[in-house]
Parts: sequence; C-alpha cells; structure tokens
Amino acid sequence: MEIAIPLIMGLTLVWLIGRGVPWNSKLMTVVVTLGVIVLILLLERNGFWPEAFRRS
Repeated sequence: MEIAIPLIMGLTLVWLIGRGVPWNSKLMTVVVTLGVIVLILLLERNGFWPEAFRRS
C-alpha cells in the first residue's frame, strides 16, 4: 500500500501532463494530490488512521 499509492499518483500526473492538459488543470491536480497526502499524514499522526493500514 505504501508503494502503490505514490506510484499511481505519479503515473497519473505524468499521464495528465503528457496529454496536453491546460495549465489550470495541471496545477489543480498537483494541489489536490498534495492535499490528499497531507490529509493522510494528519490522520495517521493524530491516531485516526485505521489500524489495518498502519505499518508495523
């Protein structure tokens, strides 16, 4: 899980950039991606992340 999510996000960004997406969409994609990463980190650090998804 810890390798799959960044890999999928990275491949999605490369695919969107390669398709000639307008600049606003590229910027919004980067902002949303970083927002999701920050949200997951905050949930994990504050103890709200499910125990099944945590690393041992």
